[in-house]
Amino acid sequence: MKKLIILLIACITILGLFGCADSRQNKEFEDTAIIEVTDIKGRSIALDKIPQRIVSLSPSTTEILFALGAGDRVVGATNYCDYPEEAKKVEKIGDYDEPNMELIRKVQPDVVLAGHVKEETAEALEKMGIPVIITEAEDFDTIYHSIKLVGQVTGTAAEAEAIVNGMKSKIAEIQTKYKDKEKPRVFYLVWKDPLFTAGSKTFINDVIKAAGGINVAEKVEGWANYSAEEMIKDNPDMLIAALHSTDEGMTKEDLSGDRLFSLLECVKQGKVHIMPDDNIISRPGPRIVQAIEDMSKVLHGE
Repeated sequence: MKKLIILLIACITILGLFGCADSRQNKEFEDTAIIEVTDIKGRSIALDKIPQRIVSLSPSTTEILFALGAGDRVVGATNYCDYPEEAKKVEKIGDYDEPNMELIRKVQPDVVLAGHVKEETAEALEKMGIPVIITEAEDFDTIYHSIKLVGQVTGTAAEAEAIVNGMKSKIAEIQTKYKDKEKPRVFYLVWKDPLFTAGSKTFINDVIKAAGGINVAEKVEGWANYSAEEMIKDNPDMLIAALHSTDEGMTKEDLSGDRLFSLLECVKQGKVHIMPDDNIISRPGPRIVQAIEDMSKVLHGE
């Protein structure tokens, strides 16, 4: 009996040693596993581990990180990263285009997720040994790509897939609701002076279309200057402006009383709307669905 007990103990010990060795091997594999991604700009980046310390140089990327449940890994963010509420508590490292390099070095990130970052800034960070991944989207397709990309980087691919599927489902629901309604022709004012709008291949153009409208400036590409003459010639059914289309902010009364915009028939008829929250419509992230819903209510008089 005593020999049997000794034999059992020996077997358990040996199995335990194999288990520990296997556990150590798994841990070593995890530590040396390489994540390979292609970012929004088509750049290939390899990481030697799932990053646990992340700097976000884009408000939309910060929102994505928190939506994926990876907000607790954000150790630095821009001065404009203010959503969700928890993002306000993250250490601020300056503006997205000219961040404070020393503050970034101080928080010791495993990776920097960047938006419209200057090439020299990205190169300087990479010389510091910090990988840089461009995550900022331009249109709907790249918004979905951006969310999945951040999910891949943070090891939350399943959560990213669920968010994207949820967004697509909600957008389809909105489009079904308004598919038989007349599509008003819209001019969207991004900036007043000089006149600046959103053309094709921008997410705001996609928002207008998904909400059941027609963007009269779709004939130009990207974020573009637009002539006053062309806008008047377009004769839109509705003028919609970003709240901060001027430094001071914009009101409906400002547009209605403006010498240029008052020439538009839609302005004379009071068909003017100011988007109350720039952040919802100007950030290419999960909340863009809310922007579509808000826009659809504006376009269809709800």
